[in-house]
Amino acid sequence: MTMYTDRNAMVEYEYDGTFYKKGYGVPDDGDLLSDERDDETVILTTKCDIQKTDKLFTSGVVSMGYSIYFPMPQTDEGEERLPEGMKVGIRFRGEMYGMPVEGMVIGIEPTKLHGCVAYIKGTDI
Repeated sequence: MTMYTDRNAMVEYEYDGTFYKKGYGVPDDGDLLSDERDDETVILTTKCDIQKTDKLFTSGVVSMGYSIYFPMPQTDEGEERLPEGMKVGIRFRGEMYGMPVEGMVIGIEPTKLHGCVAYIKGTDI
């Protein structure tokens, strides 16, 4: 049995992802342990390709690494440029085949084909 791949049916950026920044500070109710925070700032929502790059098991902690490829954003004048706030330390969330992908951005680089790649690390206990 032979398997064929229709390269014309492939999509370059088939997932949706959001780069965002969480707000810090003391909540009004003083609950520092609550994850129920609404103060996040969306930096970029984009079409992307998500690829798992590594998985690490250490002392009961599972750490997953992903590469997020996305087209280089453009300004209103048509200049290719990353938006303000797009830097190491912000967060990313997306979904790949129904599986949530979340993590902290640990690196961002432009690619030679008018795109960008962001490296993220996510941790599950």
